Amino acid sequence: MIRARKPVLIDTSPLLLLLVGAYDESLIGKFKRVSKYSRTDFDLLVQFLAGRKVCVTPGVLAEVSNMAMELKRGEFGKVVDHNVEELKQMDEHYVSKDDILEAEELKRVGVTDTSLLIAAKERDGEILTADHPLCSRCRKTGIPATHMAELQWRGEQFL
Repeated sequence: MIRARKPVLIDTSPLLLLLVGAYDESLIGKFKRVSKYSRTDFDLLVQFLAGRKVCVTPGVLAEVSNMAMELKRGEFGKVVDHNVEELKQMDEHYVSKDDILEAEELKRVGVTDTSLLIAAKERDGEILTADHPLCSRCRKTGIPATHMAELQWRGEQFL
């Protein structure tokens, strides 16, 4: 029996890498917010997400927008225009502020990461992140999580 793969709740850094890389892979090494990644990392991310339902929270979208605004003049709009259809294809999971404020995780990982933890529980999903504290919290609470470093490690196994 083949089991369906869990939906992926994508955190800020991987989503920013996905959007910037899809727009222009040459920006990956130049734009400060994704400069720690390579084109190979972008390819591994695309492969990891292929065929899976990707889900975002409003908090993650806001963080990505704020970071992407640091691109050179005019580039932010081009990144958005280039990726608008892909973004529309992603599911959105809204978590109320009251649920976030009542969650014990809030004081450990902050608002956006708490919304991801709640969304992952509600959707029976997996979190993709580059945030070690969030990944650690996922593992402690039984939520499946993949860290971007794991994708990089997996990629090295095939080089």
